Amino acid sequence: MREGTGTGRPWQSMIFLVLGATQLGVALGSRARPGTLANPFLLVAVGAALGLQAAGVHLPPLRDLLGTEPLSLGDLAIACALSGLGHVAMRVQARLWPERQPRAASAGGGDPGPGAGRSRPVRRRRRRCR
Repeated sequence: MREGTGTGRPWQSMIFLVLGATQLGVALGSRARPGTLANPFLLVAVGAALGLQAAGVHLPPLRDLLGTEPLSLGDLAIACALSGLGHVAMRVQARLWPERQPRAASAGGGDPGPGAGRSRPVRRRRRRCR
């Protein structure tokens, strides 16, 4: 791969890492209970995916296969900083627009919510006895 024009950085390899790691950050940031071990297999999956992405940039056989270049520590730091934005965006969204738990229609006797009462009961055909 060619280095980025004017910067001398392997920008395509950086984008490869940033896009993949950002999606993994979104997966972690969208958890219902972040910071807990409620779903430990998600953490294992994210760790494995990050390891495979790093291998795709740093191991020679995978670099040849994917057409990536190794990153310097500075370029890796830039990629890591940008990758964290996916997690931050999901946590900010959860703070600004928290999901409300649906209320039970029978509990509280309050407003059942939009769309309540619109569905029709299912009618069954009567069988005729002869």
